[in-house]
Formats: sequence, C-alpha cells, structure tokens
Amino acid sequence: MEKSNKQTILTGIKPTGIMHIGNYAGMLLPLVKLQNSAVSDGGKIFLMIADLHALTTIEDSKNISKNTLLTTSLAIAAGIDPKQTTIFAQSHISEHSELAMLLGTNTPVPFLELNPVYKETRVELPKLNTIGLLNYPVLQAADILLYKTTHVPIGKDQLPHLEIAREIARKFNKKFGETFIEPKEILQKEEKILSLENPAKKMSKSHGKDSYIGLLDSAADIRKKIKRAVTDSGKEIKYDPIKKPAVSNLLAIFSLAADKPIKSIETRYKNKGYAEFKKELAETVIKFLMPLQENYKKIGEKNALEILEAGAKKAKEISSKTLKEAKQKIGLL
Repeated sequence: MEKSNKQTILTGIKPTGIMHIGNYAGMLLPLVKLQNSAVSDGGKIFLMIADLHALTTIEDSKNISKNTLLTTSLAIAAGIDPKQTTIFAQSHISEHSELAMLLGTNTPVPFLELNPVYKETRVELPKLNTIGLLNYPVLQAADILLYKTTHVPIGKDQLPHLEIAREIARKFNKKFGETFIEPKEILQKEEKILSLENPAKKMSKSHGKDSYIGLLDSAADIRKKIKRAVTDSGKEIKYDPIKKPAVSNLLAIFSLAADKPIKSIETRYKNKGYAEFKKELAETVIKFLMPLQENYKKIGEKNALEILEAGAKKAKEISSKTLKEAKQKIGLL
C-alpha cells in the first residue's frame, strides 16, 4: 500500500439536537484548529454527521433530519469550512452500511460483547439490547476505513472503539490482503465543561435545560441560567476542582468565553463576590456566542442541505473506490 505523510482525518458528530457550550469546547473548537493545521499541511479532513449512529440510542427518530441540518449549521457557524472540510451525512453514503456488513462477517460476536463501551451502555440503558448497539463499532470501523483514514481525533474514553477498528482492519488485511490503513489516534485534550446544577456531572442536555448553556440560547436565558448556577461554600473565587468544583467550572467557562487564562480571571475577581462574578460571566458568554449565533442565522436549512449534498458527492468518490477494492479482495463480483 502506498504510504503518504499527508494526514487523512475523519471525525463524526451525532445529531442529537441543540449543542451546548461543553460541545463547543470539547468538540467544535478542537476540530476547527485541527482543520486549519491539517489542510495547511496538504491533508484531507472529513466531518461525518453520524445520523445512523444516532439511531442506536434514540427512541424516536422523527427529528433526526432536522437535527442533522441543525448540527451541520452549528458546525459551520463555529468555524468548520466546507471548502476545507468535507461535511456529509452518514446515511447519504450507502457504502458505510455495505462495508459494515462485509466487515461484520469477519468479526466475532464475543469480541464485540467484550467492548467496554457496549457494557457501560447496557448498564446505563438496560432496555437497549439491539443489534445496532452491538454492531456500533463495526459501523464505526467502516466509517473510518472507507476513507483510508490515517488519524482519528478522539478522547481517552473512545480509545476502545478505535482499537476495535484497528483490529478489524488487521483481520481483514491478514485474511484478504493489504486493503485498509490502521488509523492512529489524535488524543484530544479533555476540555470538560460541567453541569451548572451539579458540577459532579458533565454538561449534558439530559440533565435539564437549566444545567447547560445552549449555543443558541438567548441572552435572557444565559443570564438566568448563570445566575441560578450552583456555587460552593465560602466567598473566594478560586480554581480548585476538588474543594470548589462549582466555582472552578464557572471559571473554566469564563476562560473559554473570554479566551483568557483562568489565573488572570482569578486575580481579577480576587476580592469580589459571586453575584458580580456571575453577572460579568453571563455578559462574556453572551458576547462570545453572538458571532456563532449570527453565522447560524445566515446559513439556514437550505444551505446546510446543499453543503451536505456536495460533501456526499465528494465523499462517495472515495468511499465507492474503497468498497469496490474490498469486495474484489473478498472475491465478490
């Protein structure tokens, strides 16, 4: 197989509805930075809106199309450039499902059942016992391998799925001949923005609307949510995730929105109270989200759909060639 120093990067976002500031810090912002560095080095980057993966954990799919367009628009509004990044919906490329089927014929069920992410999900959602959930990492492997992906940006908790993709690639290459690249990880620095109501938990929509700051929240809602956000005992505004987790979380949000080190924010509010700190935090977040919200309004659903269609056309040119190669190696007509 021909080697190249240029990176081919693929990442995915599940379209589960409105995104929050924690998603921005942990997913969108790192992706924008990665896009700029990868393209400047002559590489390729793909952003997949993983609507098929979303179906494995949602009970009602009636909003999946709307959420796919919403997620696409928010990603672009945050700085993902369709001229640099190929953005497409997973379900628009039938090669993903077909390759997953082929890879599945060479993947033992016990191997998938040992996946720690599968085990955790079964505990969290005991009623969810589907082939789709079990086969999730096989479809994910197909997503990655179709584009001859060299690097995948992930957090530490996603390493098991990437290792499954590598193992699936190894098994296929050994059995049918060199076909797929074993992708390497780009470990993302974990920017954990926590719940406004319970700093022991990550910020999540599932914890209630007052627990997160949505990327499209109004100024009034942002002020209300931050005003109600829990704080710690004592009046000191200090970054100490162990002793003062709530204030530390608010400082992390302030640091993100102001683009300033936490230390400088600590110094600024050294002798000030929570009320003043929260008031200025709210205004900083509002100002921070304003450009994204304005960009989002300009994009609209029609433009988002056109971008996905154009991205699917580009992605299909590559994925169809890879699938054809895999089928030939297997011996299919």
